Amino acid sequence: MSEASNGQVLDASIVITTCRRPAMLSELLEALHPQIQGRAAEIVVVDNCPDASALPVAKRFADSKLRYAHEVRSGVVFARNRGIAETRGAYVIFLDDDEVPVAGWLDAWLAQAHGRTDASFGRILPRLLGQCPPEFAKQVERNFSREMRRPTGSDISDLSAYLGTGNAMFHKARCLGQAEPFDLRFNARGGEDVWLIRGLVKQGCRLSWNHEALVEELVPEDRMTLSSLKLRRFNQGQLRCILMFGNGGLGGIVLVTIWMLVGAIQFLSFSTAARLAGMVVPGQAPDFLCSASGGAGKLLWWRQARMNGYADS
Repeated sequence: MSEASNGQVLDASIVITTCRRPAMLSELLEALHPQIQGRAAEIVVVDNCPDASALPVAKRFADSKLRYAHEVRSGVVFARNRGIAETRGAYVIFLDDDEVPVAGWLDAWLAQAHGRTDASFGRILPRLLGQCPPEFAKQVERNFSREMRRPTGSDISDLSAYLGTGNAMFHKARCLGQAEPFDLRFNARGGEDVWLIRGLVKQGCRLSWNHEALVEELVPEDRMTLSSLKLRRFNQGQLRCILMFGNGGLGGIVLVTIWMLVGAIQFLSFSTAARLAGMVVPGQAPDFLCSASGGAGKLLWWRQARMNGYADS
């Protein structure tokens, strides 16, 4: 356990990084603030907006349970690392500013904050803020949900490549003990969470599932367009190869070459399928186009893989 300055022992600290989304942050805090009352937990809001746009929202909820930090250095890694440095709990729970916890969310996490848990990941379901075209529904569900048909406590370490830190809990000492747990090389483009989780598995940490810890991810209309969905899949393809390449060396070169070949096959086959579907079943073409975009990302991973340049881009 970790002890706060007032002598209260904290089981968990909830870190919310935010940038220029005050309306979403407000809805998140409206849902979370009642849940934290009477619990050995705290909220740390890290505002990564230069103009401190989250400060008025944080002030509305400010009490002994919520603290505000303004991280002026731009980038998700700076924000996440600042949040960890501010925490006083034995466990750190990450929430993105577009995630809204349902009733009972915090209690579901605290039930796992018992020292035996290394890292755990909860459910995410999309809440659409507008009308989603039917032909994009499958891709929206794929990109904005995390759902596993497994009981709470199940080992999901084999799925580390598909996990992120949104709606996830980590034992601070075992998983986030370094001075800068999230790698600054990923600061400008994302992927820092997948890199961290991959490293935890290599260190022998066990990743578990929490079915009861559910959040709704808010999905605006501009994320439900074909161009947005294709770009998301492209970035996912790039990240897969960056992770395979790792820190380089012969092993990294071999792995990334294999995945580039996979990407080439994926791009060619699904591009062809999209053209055929456009003539026969147009509603299926967007799925094929998104898959082709993922293949293109694997082929062109090196355009975003200049690892030493992320923080300075």
